[in-house]
Amino acid sequence: MRIGIDIKCLRYNNAGIGRYLRSILEALQKIDDQNEYVLFAPAKTPFIPTAKNFKVQVCKSEIRLPGILWQQSTLPGFIRENDIDIFWGPEQTLPVGNTGKALRVLTVHDLVYKRFPETMVKSVLWINRLFGNKSIEIADAICPVSEFTKSELFHFFPKIDPAKLHVVYNGANSLSTQSIAEQRGTNLLFVGSLEPRKNLSTLIRALEILHNNGQDIPLTITGPKGWRNKSIHNILSKTPIANNITHLGYVNDNELCELYRSCAAVIFPSLYEGFGLPVLEALAQKTPVLTTKDSAMEEIAGDFAVYFDAKDPESIASTIKSFYNNRTAVEQKLKEDAGLNKLLEHYSWENSARTLLELFESLTTRRNT
Repeated sequence: MRIGIDIKCLRYNNAGIGRYLRSILEALQKIDDQNEYVLFAPAKTPFIPTAKNFKVQVCKSEIRLPGILWQQSTLPGFIRENDIDIFWGPEQTLPVGNTGKALRVLTVHDLVYKRFPETMVKSVLWINRLFGNKSIEIADAICPVSEFTKSELFHFFPKIDPAKLHVVYNGANSLSTQSIAEQRGTNLLFVGSLEPRKNLSTLIRALEILHNNGQDIPLTITGPKGWRNKSIHNILSKTPIANNITHLGYVNDNELCELYRSCAAVIFPSLYEGFGLPVLEALAQKTPVLTTKDSAMEEIAGDFAVYFDAKDPESIASTIKSFYNNRTAVEQKLKEDAGLNKLLEHYSWENSARTLLELFESLTTRRNT
């Protein structure tokens, strides 16, 4: 079986989907030495496969094109030329043109362009509207990253064939696994891009409420710069708790792991996620998590996180206060409850890769019978 994968995002994306794709590719190389993998990119990428059955093919167009236009205009011809059996689109879009015999598999991370379009950059919004909807229509199989995202697909595409949907979860074993820190700091850690749906402004208001009541909580922020973040930067510069906030920007995996291990808790107040990877990564380090109730994060973390109403700063503030009053009990549960280890074993990148590979194999078997 020849499997083609669109890896254009690995040219520049070190977070979010970029981390997801790198982790899946690393896991696939460990478990599959039988099938051939062709990783398509419009230009040279930093990702270098280590397995002999994986190769990167740079597919240059006559003129330099934005990634989505390259995918739609140039990539289909290379898929045909490489005699690809299965083509996987990990970024929510597929080439909609003629891809020959290739069956098309699509990963859907979330449907923010349907649920919260006002939070997106216009160009990305229109890419999703133009090619995301069409990709869902033409895909032979669709892989939502959670049951929550699967339910969103049914909500926004009520005529979708349920047999097309195959949940492939994210994992959390790509960070270093040292012994768990015995002594944590006092700070909360926010991991996420500075964009509206990550809800950092409401978190700042919650910390201001605590400050006004005599409780100052240090906050560390890390993640890519995001978009539509002018108002967030204004809030960060003018808030009376500015001295309690450290903004690190993007950090690499090892640095992020150390931040998870040394903070008091990860706080993840996002209004909308398809999965919520920082929640799982934090739990993998036995780090307490405070996050949004009635969300994908509740599906993933279950009883091992503390939840609040992300739209209500008072709810966030009271949850933070309660956590600091009960830190020891929360930390002990994460260290001693065997159920957390079972949860983490379930959400591994190797399991994700194996589920994806089984789907590829079942599709080709079904076509050949």
